[in-house]
Amino acid sequence: MADLSGIQMLTINEAAKRVPGLTKYRIREMCIKGELPCVKAGRKYLICEQVLAQFLIAPPTVQSDMPEDGKLRKINQ
Repeated sequence: MADLSGIQMLTINEAAKRVPGLTKYRIREMCIKGELPCVKAGRKYLICEQVLAQFLIAPPTVQSDMPEDGKLRKINQ
């Protein structure tokens, strides 16, 4: 079994206090949209401190729905 004693989980408010310039509203929005990995415990979102640090160091790349080089894309109906 894995040793979980070193894992620190943060609430949205705690995460916002540790990251200057990132508001609790933005962190909550990122959790709801699935942009920031988190765990929902009841009504609270819990964010692993190590995951938050990794997310801030190397945020995931965003895939665009825009077609490349001005090409048209097919719309499925």
